Amino acid sequence: MRKSVLLFTLLSILSIISGAQLAAAQISDNKEKINILQTCEKIYPDLQKLGNAKFRERYQYFDSFRDCIALYDDSAWDSTESDRTDRLILLLEKPIQTKIIRDRSNDTQGIPQWIRDDTKRWDRGDEKDNVLSYGIRYMMNSKIIKSENALDYKNCESGDICLSQNDFVKYSIKNNDNDDTIILTHTFDDISNNIVYVISEESSKNSKTVTNFQINKTSGFVKHDKKCCAQYPFVHQIPMNLGTKINQANSAEVVSEAIFSFKDLKRPSFIAKDKVGKYLEIIDKETGMVFFSKYQDKTKRLLQTVQLVDTNIVKKDTTIRYDDMKIPPWFKNTVKWWTEGKISDSEYIAGISYLLKNDVLRI
Repeated sequence: MRKSVLLFTLLSILSIISGAQLAAAQISDNKEKINILQTCEKIYPDLQKLGNAKFRERYQYFDSFRDCIALYDDSAWDSTESDRTDRLILLLEKPIQTKIIRDRSNDTQGIPQWIRDDTKRWDRGDEKDNVLSYGIRYMMNSKIIKSENALDYKNCESGDICLSQNDFVKYSIKNNDNDDTIILTHTFDDISNNIVYVISEESSKNSKTVTNFQINKTSGFVKHDKKCCAQYPFVHQIPMNLGTKINQANSAEVVSEAIFSFKDLKRPSFIAKDKVGKYLEIIDKETGMVFFSKYQDKTKRLLQTVQLVDTNIVKKDTTIRYDDMKIPPWFKNTVKWWTEGKISDSEYIAGISYLLKNDVLRI
């Protein structure tokens, strides 16, 4: 009898503890969903301002991106009813994933399961184009769709400095008043909210320094140690045209066009000069990046040259795009064949690569 009572008491205690743990887990889970919802609310104005394609390009690696897209696409998002928050939180319920699906999601050699699921829903009309587009962009970044088979491009806002994370420029800077050559490398480490974070490495014969600063993509101004606002000199806002002012202390402007040879590339370029003939600059027409600049003051016997020696910004197949995504209606046939197993993964990927390279499909 005593054993039964003790057993009953022990089970009761375990039940209370288990119930408390479950309640705590539910509270924690609910809090996490509310945080996701608040985050999506915070970035939603950018979707309205940028449009789907550019919003996706900016936030595609954001932790809550897919959750936010699901919320934005649901009718409850625009609801003014009192139960709006509860309905949106219910949308954030995560389906239980088996280990097999988790493993496949992390496999960069094949198409992840979540892309298959998103594509099926898009084919049924349950998802918008930006969801399909995100999956294709993910496959390009993960090398499932090989970069050499697909057109590599950047989506940029007109009037901004066009840079991506991990871009870099490396310059050789020479002055005639000394024998030293400065090697300056700028790596664009992080880009968010129109701010580019830059790691600057400067080396010469006797010294090496590393500093950090920020560039405003929209204005081109540099902020360093809380000081502002010199103009960033190595990558200009695009697009540029004849007569465009180069907002620097020398007041140069674009006066002509030329073809500039950089390594094995022949790049359409602009030549910018000032009115008094002291300053000259050669700028890549597509990216706004400076290939070469020269400042000469004969009265002071001063000559400085700046020469680009390395970068990953320009490639043979790099294109700057300002327009939105383009998915032709007939592409649904290809998607349907793939989701129904009528064509293989490799055939589907090869087809996407061909369409991207020939500008038929634009994501």
